[in-house]
Amino acid sequence: MSPRTPEQFEEIRESRRQQIMDAALELFAQKGYASCSIAQLANHTGISKGLMYNYFESKGALLVAIIEDGISEFLDYFDPDHDGVLTTEELTGFIRKVFSSIRENQQFWTLYINIVIQPRVKEFLDGEPFRNVMDQYGPMLMAYFKEMGFEDPALEMLTFSALIEGFGVLMVYAYPSVELPDKLLQNYEARVIGMFTKRSN
Repeated sequence: MSPRTPEQFEEIRESRRQQIMDAALELFAQKGYASCSIAQLANHTGISKGLMYNYFESKGALLVAIIEDGISEFLDYFDPDHDGVLTTEELTGFIRKVFSSIRENQQFWTLYINIVIQPRVKEFLDGEPFRNVMDQYGPMLMAYFKEMGFEDPALEMLTFSALIEGFGVLMVYAYPSVELPDKLLQNYEARVIGMFTKRSN
């Protein structure tokens, strides 16, 4: 058998890292972040405690990686050409992809949101990495709403954020006991798109 290449080793390492994050996501959501120890996480993942530290230096570092992973999925949709300018087409695509991701991966987002809203988690993160997100993307949204002629861009940004985040929370609390009709979800998506993609002047 030929020796593994550096690329193969990196693939194995990334696969194991993702395995740890998936197991921690589940355990943090079920037992609470504050109640989980590295030893419990290692046992739940099926690896040694020492090996855990080869991937994450602490439980806090693991939590931040999980939060950043969830945020990055959304942000990848936001400015796909990375030019720092948000267009109507990009905002429409962002809304559609976010709603699609939440609908298709409800179990993941249920666990994720259950972690994010835990008091100890909010205290630990205290602005990170969420502040970086708003520092980077808040000005893009503000510029977009100004360009579209909205009278109060800050109000539009608040409303937009609440509608997107509220949809995620609604789906979490509905899952798995309530199945919202596809037509209803499509109409909601269309309404949100219509609210923020039509010029106001």
